[in-house]
Amino acid sequence: MSPRWRRFRKGPDDTLVLVLDPAEAQLLAVLPGELQEVFDGPLNDSAAERLFPRAYLDPTEEEAEAEWRAMVHPDLLRQRLDSLAVVRASLERAAPAGEWLETALTPDEVQSWLGVLNDPRLMLGTRLEITEDEPLIEPNDPNANAYAVYYWLTALLTDLVDQLL
Repeated sequence: MSPRWRRFRKGPDDTLVLVLDPAEAQLLAVLPGELQEVFDGPLNDSAAERLFPRAYLDPTEEEAEAEWRAMVHPDLLRQRLDSLAVVRASLERAAPAGEWLETALTPDEVQSWLGVLNDPRLMLGTRLEITEDEPLIEPNDPNANAYAVYYWLTALLTDLVDQLL
C-alpha cells in the first residue's frame, strides 16, 4: 500500500479516518445483518458458539453453564448489538472523497469497529473450518467468495490494529 494512501489514518480531534472503496462499504453494510441473524439464532449454531464460547467445558457442568449464560449472555449480546448500530451509523455518514468514501471514527467507534470486523471473521472462519494451514482455493469452489471476504476482513482488521499500534 502506498504510504500516501492508507485505509485508516489519523484524523482531527483523536479521530481515525476510514477510507473505503464504495464496494467495500456495501459489503460492510451487509455484514451487520448477517451477524444479527447469528445473534438472533440458536446458541448451538457453530458460529454462535464461536462468538459466545462456553464458560464451562466440562459436560457435567451444564447447570453452571446455563446459569452463566443466563447471567452474562444478555450483556454480551447487547454490547455486540450496540456495536453493530455504531458501525451502521458510521457507514451511513461516510462521504465521498474522490472515488472513495471516508468516515471519521471516534475512539469509542473504533472499539466497536474492532469487534464488528472480528465477529464476521470468526463466523466465517468457523463455518469454513479455517485452520492455520491455508487451503488452496479454486475459483469454482462454492465457498470462494466466503474465503475472499474472510481474508479481506482479516486484512482490514490488521490495518486497523496496525494503525492503533
